[in-house]
Amino acid sequence: MQKLSTLIKYYGSMWRWALVGSTTSVIDYLLFISLYSVINSVFIANFCAGLFSITFNYLAHYFWSFKSGVNHSKSGIKYLVNLLLFWSFGTVLLSFLITSGIDPKIAKLIPIPLLAPLSFLSLKYFVFKGNKSFLSKNQGVS
Repeated sequence: MQKLSTLIKYYGSMWRWALVGSTTSVIDYLLFISLYSVINSVFIANFCAGLFSITFNYLAHYFWSFKSGVNHSKSGIKYLVNLLLFWSFGTVLLSFLITSGIDPKIAKLIPIPLLAPLSFLSLKYFVFKGNKSFLSKNQGVS
């Protein structure tokens, strides 16, 4: 039991990231499928679904997953760069899969396991890497 507790604590940011990412993916998926069935545009549906979920995703990762202490202006810019890169690659892959004849409901799920590990590493070591004591001193979060 002690080993399990140690593993959970050691990999805490990964577990929190997975929960936030899963929730974000469900929101994004449901919005994409709903919008795509109405407007029939991969780019617009994917953009709108992604836009809606990024606020939740950013705030949950900043305050909970990685407990970042980086100033929002710095982490926000890095997050947007990260988002644009991953969204662009995911949208191109999604468009390719759909035009190749794969059902959009299935195609939307395929990029997730390909991009998720890269996203975790990018968020942890690029976007939210920073002084964690900033939060406890300036925002009352421990």
